Amino acid sequence: MPAPFVRLGRIVRSHGTSGELSVTLEPGVLPDELPGITTWVVPPPESGALARVVAGARPGPKGTLIKMQGLATPEAARELAGRWLLARADAVSAPTHPDVDLTGYTVVSHDRGELGRVADLIVTGANDVLVVEGGPFGRVLIPVIDDVVVGVDHAERTVSVMLLEGLIDEASS
Repeated sequence: MPAPFVRLGRIVRSHGTSGELSVTLEPGVLPDELPGITTWVVPPPESGALARVVAGARPGPKGTLIKMQGLATPEAARELAGRWLLARADAVSAPTHPDVDLTGYTVVSHDRGELGRVADLIVTGANDVLVVEGGPFGRVLIPVIDDVVVGVDHAERTVSVMLLEGLIDEASS
């Protein structure tokens, strides 16, 4: 059974003086499809949702800029930074990728062993970055590139990596 809601993206910050939001959209979510749909702004973990209708969406210098109905000030927009945007799955036709959600997967290095668990995914213009926490090296940022992520075992919920020099702080371990 498909999930009733899909993640559209993460609000990064407010933009400008009219309450616009800078949003990093999930892969496959198209800004042109967002105006008019109702979204839910939720803090992690996904509770305490606020329903908001998208009034407009356009490309911005560091992500998509979204204007929400009823959100008119930069102060109100700033309060939403770090929250997720969700929408009903049937409201968007853009493909989403729930099968590649690696949150909670254990990350294992071929030469350093277990590094922790995936806590978040940062979507950038160049490549995604796994945020790994709870391991012996503290917070580790792993670029999702072929040279680093060498395998994902969905059955075992593990991500195998070959770390490039400088990705972990050896002194803090």
